This record gives sequence, C-alpha cells and structure tokens, in this order.
Amino acid sequence: MLPVNLDVDKSLDDDQKLWRYMALSKFIFMAEKNVLWLARADTFKDKHEGRFPDEMKKIIEQAYKEFDDNDESPVKNADDFQDYLLKNSFISCWHKNFDENMVMWEIYGRDNNAIAIQTTVKNIKESIDSSCLTGHSLKLKSVIYEQANEIRGILPYEDCFFIKRPHFSFEKEVRISLDTYSRDPSKKTPYGYELSVDINRLIEKILIHPDSPDWFMDVISSIVKKYEIKVPVLRGLYGTK
Repeated sequence: MLPVNLDVDKSLDDDQKLWRYMALSKFIFMAEKNVLWLARADTFKDKHEGRFPDEMKKIIEQAYKEFDDNDESPVKNADDFQDYLLKNSFISCWHKNFDENMVMWEIYGRDNNAIAIQTTVKNIKESIDSSCLTGHSLKLKSVIYEQANEIRGILPYEDCFFIKRPHFSFEKEVRISLDTYSRDPSKKTPYGYELSVDINRLIEKILIHPDSPDWFMDVISSIVKKYEIKVPVLRGLYGTK
C-alpha cells in the first residue's frame, strides 16, 4: 500500500473549531508520544459502526451470490466484507462546536478529572504527519445522521464510517478515518494506529473539567510544562456546580 495524505472534506472550513474530550490518561499518552490514537472501528461500543446502508448491503449480497464458486477472493460474502472493513478502519472522533459543551463533558469527560483539547480544521491539516502511514485513504470529514433504510445506492465503502443513526446527532461529530483495506486484505490488524502530530500546532487551548478540584488544574499545568506544550490551560465554564 502507498503512503496516504489527509483528505479534508470541502464542507469543513479551516477556522471550524473541533473539540476532543478525554480522560487524563489519554492526554498523557498523546503528550508523551506526540500522536493521535486512531481506534479500530470494531472496538467502538456502537455495533452499528460502519454498517452498510440497507439498500447497499442488498446490492453487495447479490454481487457475491453471482461470484464463481472457484473465485479466489478471501472475501466470501457481504458480512465477511463488512468484517474486513471494520478491522481495517481506524478512527479519531471530534466534536464540532465553536464553544465547549456541557453534554459532551457529561458523556465523554467520564468524571471530573477530564480535559478537552480545542483545535481547528486548519490546525489538524498542518499538524498531522502521515508520512509513516500506508493505506487506501486518510479522511477528515463530518458525520451525517441518517437511518440505514433512508440511504440509496452504493456509497464509497469508507463513507459508511461517516454515517450514524439520528439519535447521535447531538455529537456533531467530525472524524479522522484511516482505511487500510487492500486487494489482499487481512483481519489480523492492530487495535489502533498512532498518527504522528505536532502537538503545539494541533492544540489551541486546553480546558479542564469545570467541576474538577483545584489540584487538577495544577496537575494539567505541570504536564503541559513537562512536555513543553505552549498553550493556555483554562477551567471550563459549563459545569453543574
């Protein structure tokens, strides 16, 4: 497979702010290694991740039924193809908003000892180093929220990972997706990929959970100093206290 470059969807403006809410341990991992973690799609809790829309699945199923019995393809049917794609798609999830969001704190902050990093589409484009990655595609694109039976025709299969059910629409999600599916596919893939980034070009500011204790601010400030991350560390405003 060839090296991949980041393909940014035209609907995303450079100045669009993006947020990632995370536990302290994930932030330390990012700072220590200067990477974004892209998790394999089948490790997500939502088992609808990347599923083919209904009409598309029927078309794919019919296509495999028409294959010769002696066909040497390792992919045997639509469900098998789906499994290959899940094990060859790696994702980093972001929240699109011009301000912090209390609901996102509650759901993805996990507890009061959490942070949110804020970036922009432009910062992501300029900070990512994909030179060590190989694959079919690396995309930055907004998620659309539609039911599987509402989508017509055949989509590029990578686009299935940018579709979620409508009740997730509050997430306003933007994803980075690495696709490693190839003509000689494998299911023996890692649980994720470390996407190299320049942390200081990526992050514009760091917010700590608005309900976190004062000592947590000191901890985050100390980590930022240790790893020479030259961004402001502020307390979030939209807590419950």
